[in-house]
Amino acid sequence: MGIFSSMAKVTKARAEVVLAREETVAPAASLIARGYEHPLTVVSVAAGAGFLLGTTRMNPLAVPGVSGLVAGGSADIVSRIISTVAGGLIGDLVGGGGDGDADDAAADTP
Repeated sequence: MGIFSSMAKVTKARAEVVLAREETVAPAASLIARGYEHPLTVVSVAAGAGFLLGTTRMNPLAVPGVSGLVAGGSADIVSRIISTVAGGLIGDLVGGGGDGDADDAAADTP
């Protein structure tokens, strides 16, 4: 019977997670909307937090959630760079590499 009680606990925990996510959606959406409405305030708060962390000599990665933001942000930047480079290479391969043959042919016709 141990497995059935464990499965019941997992099901209950999953339901609690779903409820917790639903409860945090509205406040998170209002914070995001407020950030779009007042971008200068968001930048000021970020600058103030950076100043505070710098003056207290606290490691920013020790603050809960910051390491995830850094990792997610760096992963996003790397993926954008890779997609840009790959798009350029594929565009060069498919488009003929910009060797100018089409432009020369157009210039030779009277």
